[in-house]
Amino acid sequence: MQYSIGIAIKKANNALARDSDHFAKTLGLTGTQISTINYIADHEAQQDIFQRDLEHEFNIRKATASSLVTTMVANDLLLRVPAKDDARYKRLLLTPKARQLAQGIEAFFENSERRMLDLLGGEFQATYQRLNQISQAFTATNTQAPADED
Repeated sequence: MQYSIGIAIKKANNALARDSDHFAKTLGLTGTQISTINYIADHEAQQDIFQRDLEHEFNIRKATASSLVTTMVANDLLLRVPAKDDARYKRLLLTPKARQLAQGIEAFFENSERRMLDLLGGEFQATYQRLNQISQAFTATNTQAPADED
């Protein structure tokens, strides 16, 4: 097979991750931390954000999300606050320190999106939809229980 879409997606993902990590390093953060700050800043006005939202948004496991949140709380980037309806659940809020960084982080991600839009041109929407379909299909495949072997 001369072309592999899987390898091309992996290479593109690695390039984006490196670019994000490079920018994050200038702030003393990781790529995942700036993505988390950006996600919470973008969504907190419309809804409460919980750890499970990070798991779903970034397609990460519960343990990974827990470690991320714990580190960000320790680094004064996030606060865990009891939910209004059920104190067992903890909402995630940005600290003033994270809020100061959020505008620059948003500008970074907007610039990255603009660069991708320029590269894909009229194919942007179709590419976005197909990549989401791939993500959903392969996520569904990995979450199905294995068949019983008799």
